[in-house]
Amino acid sequence: MGGTMVQIALKAVAGGLFVLLFAALAEMLAPKRLAGVLSAAPSVALGSLLVTALVSGEPGMRAAAEGMLAGAVAFTAYCLVAAPLLEPWGTWRATFTALAVWLLVAAACFLAVR
Repeated sequence: MGGTMVQIALKAVAGGLFVLLFAALAEMLAPKRLAGVLSAAPSVALGSLLVTALVSGEPGMRAAAEGMLAGAVAFTAYCLVAAPLLEPWGTWRATFTALAVWLLVAAACFLAVR
């Protein structure tokens, strides 16, 4: 249990540092919309993968990266479903419908990788 907590703390610190570095990089770029894209999920994913590689080695890092890829594909499906449904269906119905799509796509990606 103690080792897991240390690993989680290290991932949080590494992710935070990458967020700061990517945010600083994004401040130098134009357009400013890139700041949110660069300082969010990619930086946290890199921090998490770095710690996982140090703690678990290549097998753990591979499993984490595969999970991130499945999540990214599922999130893309979520966005493609949610965006056009927001206006005609309203926020709640569109969100829950897109969430169901996300779950199905994530499960399919997980099963395909395994």
